[in-house]
Amino acid sequence: MLLLLGAAITASFFDSLNPSAIAEQILLQTMVRNKRHILFFIAGIGFANLAMGLAIYYGAANWASQAYSAITAAYPLYVYGAETAAGLLFLGLGIRLIVKTSRSQSSGGKEERAAPKPPAQLAPLPLFLMGAAFCFVELTSALPYFGFLALLAGYQLIFPLVFAFILLYNFIYILPLLLLYWGYRRLQGTKAIQRLESLLSKVSLYIVPCAISLFSAVLVFHGINALL
Repeated sequence: MLLLLGAAITASFFDSLNPSAIAEQILLQTMVRNKRHILFFIAGIGFANLAMGLAIYYGAANWASQAYSAITAAYPLYVYGAETAAGLLFLGLGIRLIVKTSRSQSSGGKEERAAPKPPAQLAPLPLFLMGAAFCFVELTSALPYFGFLALLAGYQLIFPLVFAFILLYNFIYILPLLLLYWGYRRLQGTKAIQRLESLLSKVSLYIVPCAISLFSAVLVFHGINALL
């Protein structure tokens, strides 16, 4: 048990050193007016990582993958057709948002040269969903997590112990993000943070439209390629 505890702490520590998650959180903190709402983004990451860890450990993820493969094999036209249609819809939305943002920036720049404001307040639910979606994408490269789950499976523990070990892993995994949040709140209002927010607020105006456009392009490409 001590070996398993040490493996959980060590693997989760190295897994938590995730520069992409830290960079995304810094960017999102400039886009929310209520800085406490960033905790929902962190909660989304933790919840998704915990849920996927349990699903992988108990084989639910493998079952879901097999079910999806069976559905796509039986109804490829409907599945990939819906994927392509959704991609085209989101692509149009992304382009529209980029054009709208560009027009707003150019018209606003003529009137006032002040730092741009965030386009909209990010509510707790979207932040939570963004964190969960980000975590699902990152799980494809979470080698320390998969290694720990494989080690944990060899012990054949009862569910409360399995849940406790995976929960411990996930707490250490999100700990740097919590420390970043607390540090940001503590330094909020300083000149360094004000300059950072001014710079990132300009970038954040294009993040969501570009992300939607990129995601939709991937959907369209994958859907058409599968149909052909």
